[in-house]
Amino acid sequence: MDTNDISACERLVMKVIWDSTEDLALQDIMNRVNQENGKSWKPQTVSTFLARLVKKSFLTVYRKGRYSFYQPAVSKEDFWKATVQENARFFDKGDMAAFACHLCENALTKEEVQVLKKKLDELN
Repeated sequence: MDTNDISACERLVMKVIWDSTEDLALQDIMNRVNQENGKSWKPQTVSTFLARLVKKSFLTVYRKGRYSFYQPAVSKEDFWKATVQENARFFDKGDMAAFACHLCENALTKEEVQVLKKKLDELN
């Protein structure tokens, strides 16, 4: 999966769908994206993003009555994992340990490093 294949706007739509416990129709997706992200997208805009995500195999769609409902075809966890792996390949030639070290050195607070250290200790 190429996580760079979807735009920032499409990611916002995916996040709403991933965070939902139920399948959503266009109106629900539009309302949530707008509310959660301070957008004022119209139905046609969101419909365009949804159609692109279906075409790229990130979503599936089914009809129920006169409405179309959308489901993730790619899990949030799989997308997250692929994103991290792609960044590690780009920045550290795929070396996940080096990538994690760079995160600790450059992106995480001391408190976040302590949480990570505790998690690593639990895994050993």
